[in-house]
Amino acid sequence: MMPHAPSTLSESEIAQIEQHKYFLSEKAGYDVGWEHAEQDWREHFGPQAATAESAPATVRPKGLGGFFKRLISRAAV
Repeated sequence: MMPHAPSTLSESEIAQIEQHKYFLSEKAGYDVGWEHAEQDWREHFGPQAATAESAPATVRPKGLGGFFKRLISRAAV
């Protein structure tokens, strides 16, 4: 487990944030850090992200495949 990760995150969420950190860092050209990646993941992909949007709720693909689909669709914007 990451030393900065709150214990409220599941192993799956930690893995998703680690992957998100990797992609953010690749895009930026430097290590963006765990805190930035976690905050960005929570805003865009976390459990509250779907309820915070004003648009009608849509069915979001689950699992790693869904994560990549959401990541790619947001990067294309």
